[in-house]
Amino acid sequence: MSTLSGFDYVALEYNGDGKPTSRTALKELVALAKSTKATDVLLLAHGFRNDEREASRLYESFLANFRTHLTHANIAGAMKDRRFVVGGVFWPSKKFSEGPDKSEGATQSFDTDDARDEVKQQLEALDDGTLRAPQKKALAKAIELFDDIEDDPAKQDQFVKQLLSIVKEAEPDPTEGFEMLKAQKGSELLDKLGRPVILPTVKDGEGGTAAVGGGAHGGDEGKPLFIGGFIKSAAGRVGQLLNMTTWYTMKNRSGTVGAAGVADAVRALKAVPGLRVHLIGHSLGGRCMAACAKSLSADPLVQADSLSLLEAAFSHYGFSKDNGKGARGFFRDVIDKSVVRGPLISTYSYQDTVVGKAYSIASRLADDNTKAIGDKDDQFGGIGRNGTQRFQEASNRTLGQVGDKYAFTPKVVNNLDGSGGLIKDHSDVTNREVTYAVACAIAAT
Repeated sequence: MSTLSGFDYVALEYNGDGKPTSRTALKELVALAKSTKATDVLLLAHGFRNDEREASRLYESFLANFRTHLTHANIAGAMKDRRFVVGGVFWPSKKFSEGPDKSEGATQSFDTDDARDEVKQQLEALDDGTLRAPQKKALAKAIELFDDIEDDPAKQDQFVKQLLSIVKEAEPDPTEGFEMLKAQKGSELLDKLGRPVILPTVKDGEGGTAAVGGGAHGGDEGKPLFIGGFIKSAAGRVGQLLNMTTWYTMKNRSGTVGAAGVADAVRALKAVPGLRVHLIGHSLGGRCMAACAKSLSADPLVQADSLSLLEAAFSHYGFSKDNGKGARGFFRDVIDKSVVRGPLISTYSYQDTVVGKAYSIASRLADDNTKAIGDKDDQFGGIGRNGTQRFQEASNRTLGQVGDKYAFTPKVVNNLDGSGGLIKDHSDVTNREVTYAVACAIAAT
């Protein structure tokens, strides 16, 4: 046990299969909750591109602001007898390979003589010790093909097929676009990745777009920022495809960790009489916690007491009955089976270009480079950018200032729009406004 921002704290580490790397950590957290007579446990999950140090810093910053709200007049009455302990979830999240734009989720598209060697190194780095024998074999074949793909569509087809086969999907999610990728010829995918993707950076009527694909350029204050351009070499396009491969791998991994490891932790904690358990996830950590909640819907159902999705990185159709093309939202059971006893909140922001980028590239590969790309009307849009879509069981309001009163609707998703400055970017989830909203959701349980 240790402390973090004044809270008793235990780190819960998991491997890519969702298995705990420590035999004692969960037992320690359960024992801590009992010995301190805790009333509430906060389980926090970080996003992709966070190592343990970065995730710990995220948790510390979040908890420091969260603590300041416990005595706020609006919720002090509900919080005065609460005692919190915290479990920090750590899962192996791999960084995207980055070009000149160093923001989280930036895509690699070097079009230089060095691109081939660098991309090949990235290919080799995909074998990070988590691949199984068939995946290793497919990656080795892709590396072998890579040197000869520049002007050979047939080898490009084989290369992409081998590369995408290393992505391990426990359960396919049709709203995320991976099946659409696999159904296309590799040469066609690489051709599409050679063209820029147009991503709006402001809402309709306000002007402003960004082209997603390579390094950032242009843009004075108040003018659109353009990111990307045409990628001439196949090696540069493979760099982007590697990022998409990494994205889908991390998406699946975060879900596995949530459905297996974190769900087991919740079940163990909820066995302590009267103990409330609150799930809080940022980015792909939001997917981790949504997957945890979905897993808790299985017999015997166990309810989490609140669920806070902070700029979550999964489809904005994740909770819908139908995405408009006949596909049920991957996490629909969380709603249908009332897995969350108290408030379910989801922050989103139009300034979340990280979620926007990841999903805009999926749209590019689906030949959907419309004005609405990455937006609420896009086939492949993210909840952290748009909130829930095609979803009747939702309550929508602007993210409040500290001191505003929230009236959360039970058994629906309470969408909180932080666009326009309250959530300035994808990682702006530890600020006072966001942590206050989470504190209010927890106080309502």
